[in-house]
Amino acid sequence: MDFFKSKSNLFFSSAIAFLLVIVLYGFLTETVYIWAIPLFLVSIFFVIRDIRWLYYLFFLVLPFTIEYYLPNGTGIDLPGELILLLLTGLTILFVASKFASIDMSILNNTITKIIYIHLTWILFTALFSSFPNVSIKVFAAKFWYIIPMYFLTVLVMTKENLKIVLRNLLIVTGMMVIYAIIRHSTTSFDFSTINNALQPFFRNHVNYASLLTIAFPYMLLMAYWYKKGVVKYLVYFGIILFLAGIFLSFTRAAYVAVFAMIGFYFIIKLRVLKPVLLLGVVGIALVFYFLLKQDNYLNYSPDFEKTITYDDFDDIVNATYKGTDLSTVERGYRWVAGYQMIKEKPLMGYGPGTFYFNYKPYTLKSFETYVSDNPEKSGIHSYYLMTFVEQGLIGLLIFISLVFYSLIFGEKLYHRLEDDELKHILMAVMLSFLGIYLILMINDMIESIKVGTIFYFNLALLVLIDKWSK
Repeated sequence: MDFFKSKSNLFFSSAIAFLLVIVLYGFLTETVYIWAIPLFLVSIFFVIRDIRWLYYLFFLVLPFTIEYYLPNGTGIDLPGELILLLLTGLTILFVASKFASIDMSILNNTITKIIYIHLTWILFTALFSSFPNVSIKVFAAKFWYIIPMYFLTVLVMTKENLKIVLRNLLIVTGMMVIYAIIRHSTTSFDFSTINNALQPFFRNHVNYASLLTIAFPYMLLMAYWYKKGVVKYLVYFGIILFLAGIFLSFTRAAYVAVFAMIGFYFIIKLRVLKPVLLLGVVGIALVFYFLLKQDNYLNYSPDFEKTITYDDFDDIVNATYKGTDLSTVERGYRWVAGYQMIKEKPLMGYGPGTFYFNYKPYTLKSFETYVSDNPEKSGIHSYYLMTFVEQGLIGLLIFISLVFYSLIFGEKLYHRLEDDELKHILMAVMLSFLGIYLILMINDMIESIKVGTIFYFNLALLVLIDKWSK
């Protein structure tokens, strides 16, 4: 099936227009459940025709997927998570029905094996969790992220399909940036109003900036793919638009990630990633040694009265250096609690998704801030530390193995490639990985649909680029 044949393209455009109308109607009338109607109808068509259409649709709706809470309190991301559920079921049916004709050998690689171990350990710790119901839900969500975004991608993605997927994602993300900038401009781009400008599509400016940051390298890839005509200038506009969106998001982690991409590009080109990673690990180890030796971290407890929220971004930057920025200090409050929890259950942790339900007894009064009651029920604000707390040392080592292997294998593959296009695709993947891994240092974003799905999609691309090169 040629996705871009005129009739197919017209039908697809009409279907997307219909979907957007339903989404807008559901949002305006606060009847979000109505989104299930077009998804149910189009899923029947996808089953009959081609599973790739549903796959393309996911990347079209991902940027404007919103968090919605059902009457029983269960959270779901609509409409993106519904599509992931459908894709998961269809992937299983697809593999079962065509098993004999599918080249399953492509899944015989180290990344797939680490993912198997990762999933198995999450399930194992969920069974022994302090809150098994919560942990099983986390495992289920992880399962329907990985099945379509990693396994289905590896099995069916081609270079031609990749262009469609990325173009869908970037066009709609660009629309979200325009939406956010227009709304934010009505308050003169004031830092205190950025979260309101992003509603209802993003929980806060960190979620928004994270998506832009990890998608930005793919916008640069578009500049390689489209070098002629009007499209070239549209791509240049998109690059500027993404940078403007990241800048106006006022998100420090995103700023660091984008600037780090410049240096990381040359690290890959010069093939010095391993010593850089070694230096990074040694540096982090020394910091932790200093903080934990004789409980030195206790000397950095904040002044409760001076630790406040700032409305001006420049004040936040200055407060970060002085140790009086509320969000930074609150992270310290939860990290200290996490450290106390790790000492009690170092190997297996408390169970996936259970940090919030367990951490309060382990907090220290001296690190408390004005928002320590945590009404939004947020996590520990560091995915690596959260993994250690919830899945134990073994879970952390498994995830770190996935992180390090993806980077080291990516660098090795880059220097083995002879095809210029594949090298550009791989560099975009590597830069996107860097953005994710840096953001995870101070945020819990892998569990969010707009970061987690792209993470597993990136892992699949590593495997595919290796395949395409052969």
